[in-house]
Amino acid sequence: MSRLSTPRLPRGAATACTTACVKAIAIASAVLLAACSGNTGSERDSGTNKTTLTVAASDADGHALHYQWRVTSGTVENRDAAQTVWTLPDGPGLHFAYVTISDGQGGYTEQQYAVSSDTLDTTAPVRAAVTNTPPAVADFEGTVARLRFVSPNSFAFAVPGSAANATAVRTVYVPDVRVQVQAADTAEVVFSGASDLSGEVNLPKLVAGKTYDVRCAAAEGAALAACGQVVLGNEAGVVLVSPATANAQNLRLFGHVALADGGTCGHQNDYFGVQTAASVQLLQADGSALSQPVRVNRFGDYALEAAVPVKAALKLAVQCEGYARTLNVPAASAAAGYSAATPVELSHTINNSRPLLVKMVSNGPDGNVRGAMVLPQVGVSSNAAPGAAHFLTYKGRDTPLSACLYYRALGAVKGCDAQGRMQEAISLDDWKRQHKIPPYQASNTVVSVIYVNRMDLNLVRRMTATRNGPQAIAFVVCNSPGPEGNTQREIDTVIDIGQAGERLVACVAMEWTATPGVNGGKPYTKFLTFGPDGGLLPSVNLDGRGEKYLPGTCVACHGGTQYNGHFPDKGTPSGFIGAGFQAFDTGNYLFSSRPGLTEADQSDAIYELNQLVRATEATDSTSMAQLVKGWYASGTKKQDKRYVPQAWLAADAQPETAGAARFYREVVGASCRTCHAALGANFNWDTTVLSPARASVHVCGGTADVALNASMPNALISRDRVLERVNADPTLAALMTKFLGCSAPLPDPAYAAR
Repeated sequence: MSRLSTPRLPRGAATACTTACVKAIAIASAVLLAACSGNTGSERDSGTNKTTLTVAASDADGHALHYQWRVTSGTVENRDAAQTVWTLPDGPGLHFAYVTISDGQGGYTEQQYAVSSDTLDTTAPVRAAVTNTPPAVADFEGTVARLRFVSPNSFAFAVPGSAANATAVRTVYVPDVRVQVQAADTAEVVFSGASDLSGEVNLPKLVAGKTYDVRCAAAEGAALAACGQVVLGNEAGVVLVSPATANAQNLRLFGHVALADGGTCGHQNDYFGVQTAASVQLLQADGSALSQPVRVNRFGDYALEAAVPVKAALKLAVQCEGYARTLNVPAASAAAGYSAATPVELSHTINNSRPLLVKMVSNGPDGNVRGAMVLPQVGVSSNAAPGAAHFLTYKGRDTPLSACLYYRALGAVKGCDAQGRMQEAISLDDWKRQHKIPPYQASNTVVSVIYVNRMDLNLVRRMTATRNGPQAIAFVVCNSPGPEGNTQREIDTVIDIGQAGERLVACVAMEWTATPGVNGGKPYTKFLTFGPDGGLLPSVNLDGRGEKYLPGTCVACHGGTQYNGHFPDKGTPSGFIGAGFQAFDTGNYLFSSRPGLTEADQSDAIYELNQLVRATEATDSTSMAQLVKGWYASGTKKQDKRYVPQAWLAADAQPETAGAARFYREVVGASCRTCHAALGANFNWDTTVLSPARASVHVCGGTADVALNASMPNALISRDRVLERVNADPTLAALMTKFLGCSAPLPDPAYAAR
């Protein structure tokens, strides 16, 4: 799966436990973390699998606080109270609870908590075998895209706290644009819908090379008008579209709505089913409406247009949940009055800050503390990156329903209800049985390795793979906590624990198999995630920024040429998303010193795993296949950790790009190449030498297009690790500036928080 960060225990957490702390780092069902286990309870709940969750929070503005609870495993009483009861699932493993705290005025805070059930000595449930058949789909060789609706041109926002007239330019993404897409030759309507809080619309599969007309309307009740044409390429992409502006709309009003602490007002969390945002509405002086309410986008910006008297006295109603305020619209700066050529800014700071979480604690039957809060690492660069949606969402984000329909397309569930609850889901045992993974091995050859992917997820990974035919390859990796430090003694210890199958967090299954009627009958890559008890999971928390649903969170690193930002949430969509496997890059791994578990002892097995990855590629000339070939060009089964592609070696020999080989090894090789090799031809860093012109917006940011700014690396831990290296080495920092345009990301213009 995609890369993740390493959250930590708060100081003193270990002393709060009456039993030994269990380090735990989560993949698939949650994030990496350290957690404590012990016997706990309360007067009310005496069962060993009961844990009482209590959260303490404060609100500087004196608002009444409200609470919502969710858990990844087991059941929880979702009560609007600071305390609830969580019934842990049977069996060992690490399990995760979430609380969202809101103040009714658009301020939200979320906290994650981890509890281990390893010491409870309960037995995992025995699940009846389940076999499902994927539904028939009418698949075709189409292409997909996202439309991103933006204001006709960027706006100059006044920079808060800066000198008079200091401005910064931002592009405003427009939510709630009504959209209709139709074939230009037949006028057949192929899509109708509206843009989301990011100003985006996800199109279904369409015919590559064919022209489509886009009709749209930004204002409620306005007639659809031509917004341009789209000709889709062969891979998923984003097309910018500007809603049409009527000639009579002489007022262009824009601005930013923020909380006093800099955050946006409202919250978008698919795991909790929450989507709320501020809105603005243009009024006449007497309070009568001149426009419908317009939602502020997820970055806190808005833009609206209206036909008004050129010298009218106008007001703007700002509302966010229980907060409401009416503002005076600034008079036109030109003597002639309001003109579309001179946009007017009206930004507003809501006198409210998000609730502050003081602590979260879990107690079991005897009152002892059980578990610990999941906290971000101290001093890492990702802490300054704004918003839960900053990481693992650049390629798209899914919902409970779209995740369930993805699983249904694979045959992993029989059906989904309207809320996305999975019906008759398969278990990890069912999947292993199907693919002849131990303990269900037959005559098939099975390859296994164990290592720590220190530079990627920092997990102990027990990887098992097999091939059951020319079009049937399967991998499953079960994860346990990696080391906090770098000593060989600690590495040996955590690998021993992982090898014993203890401290299990989750298992991620990846298969390359065919589904009748899909992808022309050819095999394709599929993803499934199972919890510690073997149950199928629809969401994962890979970076400490909240649960995100499959397949979008996998596409972030595994690519998806047939994924358009959101898996379809209606009909019987194809499960083919155009994703790929990741090669095994030992230069980013740590190994045990125990006999049989060293890197040398496992090099043949790693070679075989990489050959299986190579076999899943469409041709032997793809980026991933070429990377694997480059590692083993010597003809041995020992991976060349210092491999540098010829394009980078050639650049290294040129004065203007000297240092390219080192930059490739220490930045591209450590943080970029395997993900980008899976993303498709447009992201092949083996044959393309990076340059600021190509990479600066995505790595450095600071531009008007805040949706793209610092979007890479799209995984939190990757960003932290590369900046740790760069900050410690001025020479490497200079190389990063040469090839990427900066040595650290820049904040968004005018408003850094979102």
